[in-house]
Amino acid sequence: MNAAPGPRPRPDASMTLLNEVMKRPLDPGYAAAARRRAERRAAGESTEPRVPAHVVAMLVAVGLGMIVTVAVLHLRAPQPAATQARSLLADQVVERSLQIESLTDRSVALAAAVDELENAGTLPSSLREANDRDKLTNGTTAVSGPGLVVTLTDGGLADDEGDQRVWDTDLQFVVNALWASGAEAIAVGGERLTAVSAIRSAGDAILVDLQPLNGPSYRVEAIGDPEKLQVEFARSSGPAYLQVLGTQGIESGVQSAEELLLPAGRPQTLRWAAQPGPGSGGPEPGDEESGGPEPGGAEPDGTRNESPAGSRSPGTDPDDPDDTAQQDDTAKDGA
Repeated sequence: MNAAPGPRPRPDASMTLLNEVMKRPLDPGYAAAARRRAERRAAGESTEPRVPAHVVAMLVAVGLGMIVTVAVLHLRAPQPAATQARSLLADQVVERSLQIESLTDRSVALAAAVDELENAGTLPSSLREANDRDKLTNGTTAVSGPGLVVTLTDGGLADDEGDQRVWDTDLQFVVNALWASGAEAIAVGGERLTAVSAIRSAGDAILVDLQPLNGPSYRVEAIGDPEKLQVEFARSSGPAYLQVLGTQGIESGVQSAEELLLPAGRPQTLRWAAQPGPGSGGPEPGDEESGGPEPGGAEPDGTRNESPAGSRSPGTDPDDPDDTAQQDDTAKDGA
C-alpha cells in the first residue's frame, strides 16, 4: 500500500530571498527606528540627535590629528644613545683633524731642517745633485716652469645623473695621457702626484692621496715643454676622450701656461722597500742594466703607459682580459 503523496513544493520556493528583497527592501531595524521617530514627532518630542553629526566628525578628526602628531614626534625625537654616538664621532673627527694638521706642520718643519742641513755643505756635491734629482722625480719638492693645463667641469643639466659628473677615472685618463705626452711633473687640484699617488673616489667625492678635491671644476697642471706637450697630447687619445665627455655634458679645456708652480708632494713612507746591502744579490745603485721600468710606472724613455680607465674609455673592450687588466693597473696606480 503506497503512502499518500505530500504537498507539492511551491514553484517559487527557491526565490524566497529575492521575494523578501523585493517586498521588504528596508531592514526591520530601520523601519522600527522610523516608527519611533514618527511616534516622538506625534507626541511633540524632538527627533534631532543629542550631538550634531558635524560635532562628532570634528571630535574624531581632532583625535586622529593628535594621535598622528604624537606618533610623529615620538619617531623624530632623537634617541639618547644615537645622539651620544653622533657627538662622540664628531669629537673624534675634530680631534683627528687637529692631529693631522699638527703632524703635517711638523713634517714640513722637519723637511725644511733637512734641506738646511743638506745645503750647509755637509754632503758631497754629487750626492746633493742625486738627491735633488730624486726629489724632482719623486715629486717631494716644489717645481715651477711652463706647461699645459687641462680643466674638466661637471655638467649642470641634471645633478642626479652620474654621467654628467667628472669621475676619478676621467682624471686618471687625462693624467696618463699627459705623462705619455712628456710631462715632467703633474698636480691635480693642487695635489702633487708622486710615485705612489692614487686617484680614486669615495662616494661622489674624488680623492687624490686621500685628499678630497673641490668640484665642480677640476684642474690638471703638467709641467714640461709646452709645444711638445700640446703636440703629443693632440696625437694621443686624450682629445677624443674629452670629446666623449663633451657629449655627456662635461666641459673641458686645454691651454698652455707660461709659468706653473706645483707644490711638493706629501712625504712618502716606505714600509717594505729598503736599500739592498752588499752581497744581497740586488742591483747596486747606479747599475744601468736593471732593465726594469723607472719608479712610478714610467717606461725607460720617461713616459708612462697610457691605459684608459673607466667605462668612458674609447678603444677598450671590457671582454678582453688584456684591456681589463690594463684598466685595473691604471686604477691602482692612480696616475
